[in-house]
Amino acid sequence: MTATAQFGRVLRFAAGLCFVGLLIYAPLNFGSTRAGGAEFITRGCFAATLFWCLSCVFSLRRPQVPAAVVLTVTLFFVAALPWLAGLALATPVSSFTQTHFARAAARWPFSIVWRTPENTVAFTLALAVSAFPLIDLARTRGWALAFGLALASAAVVVAALALAQNYTHATGIYWRDGGRMPGNFCGTFYHHTAAGAYFNTAWPLAVALTWLAWDRSPATPLTVAFAVTGALATIVLIAAHGSHVSRFPQVAALFVSPFLLRGLKLKPLGRRAWWFAAIAVAVALLIAAAGRTADIRARWQLVFASAPIVSAPIPPAESSWPALVRDDLFIPHTSQSGWLGDRGEGWRTALRAISDRTLTGHGPANWMGAASQHTDDPFVRTFFQFLQFAHQDVLQFAVEWGVPAALGWWGLFAGAVVAVLRVRSWLSPLHRQVGIATACALTALLLQAQLDFPFQMPAIALNALALAALCWAGATEIVPTPASAVPAPLS
Repeated sequence: MTATAQFGRVLRFAAGLCFVGLLIYAPLNFGSTRAGGAEFITRGCFAATLFWCLSCVFSLRRPQVPAAVVLTVTLFFVAALPWLAGLALATPVSSFTQTHFARAAARWPFSIVWRTPENTVAFTLALAVSAFPLIDLARTRGWALAFGLALASAAVVVAALALAQNYTHATGIYWRDGGRMPGNFCGTFYHHTAAGAYFNTAWPLAVALTWLAWDRSPATPLTVAFAVTGALATIVLIAAHGSHVSRFPQVAALFVSPFLLRGLKLKPLGRRAWWFAAIAVAVALLIAAAGRTADIRARWQLVFASAPIVSAPIPPAESSWPALVRDDLFIPHTSQSGWLGDRGEGWRTALRAISDRTLTGHGPANWMGAASQHTDDPFVRTFFQFLQFAHQDVLQFAVEWGVPAALGWWGLFAGAVVAVLRVRSWLSPLHRQVGIATACALTALLLQAQLDFPFQMPAIALNALALAALCWAGATEIVPTPASAVPAPLS
């Protein structure tokens, strides 16, 4: 091997190592929601992508990226060009919303996501270009395993933290005293629904990797140790997932569970049956020990006690809103009641905003501007979570970036699941197990994105990209290019 090719291998290793580090660091850094979190991921992704590009040049190697991925990413870039180039103008935010958000951010600085037009453009651009190196790297068994282990290991740490925080009745993340939060935090995430979404990105992988070691024949001391460690990690993950007070993340997890068990061919028969029973008992005991069962039960009772759908009262004039804002910084529910409730008004607001600016959207990180101009509902305009989120990630992306850009962006993730469903052959048994697990994890995340805002959390968005890359990498056959071939554009 020439010195140039060897240098290319070093650069490729550096790229993969950067991504592994980001998958571990991003969730542990408060989900990267605080100031500077998204910027750190952005710089890391760009650095890793640069290393990978240079490695392809020095190694005279053509990247192994599916044409469908190139198409979706290209569609996003072309459609989002007005915002990437700074040519489009964002919809102005109303003066009331500007003032009100400043109050909420000042009171609860650790319970919002620090999104600005500048860091959102850079962050989304960094994730989009990172799809290429992640997929290319993940086609190697070593990197597929490394990404899977990094993602699952970081989630186990977050899960253990969540259980410990619940058990000790911690008042802040990492037991820090940052002031009372307006919602229920869990692990390193300031909001319980975000934590639930994050756990859904990891537990299927933990199950798959554990089963790979458990089902290996002949067994060795190393594989047995890995299987036992994986089983313990899976117990912690599932227990933490069942001990937070959110609801839909667990529903999404239950939905994908049969597909995961069937795809991985998990059959608790014979001597292994008691292992599954022991794991179930251990999970139940950990959930009970966490001490949140009463809160969880109360939250579920709210679902079944929902009021019948009735028309909302006529909202008061915006000029009177400052006097109506309560001490907790929102005006009480004024939307229609029922199952959708305030989410329904958030979605209607998004649809009105999309119809107003279908092609270009209202600007990255500018849901506030779009909402302030397209709804007169006081609750949606004042509640701290609706100030930043439409509670439907696909709609919010279309509101901010435009429908064409949303088609390209979400095609990257939905297409990854479809690639696994239509797979003809896998690169390796490991790619098969990891691909099925990541497809289930990504499906659970996409389901929750229809009701909540998981993709607005930088660490979860990074995990989603890694999941999509692992799906595309293992489920797509690409004819290898000889090492002596001249580098060519992605296709």
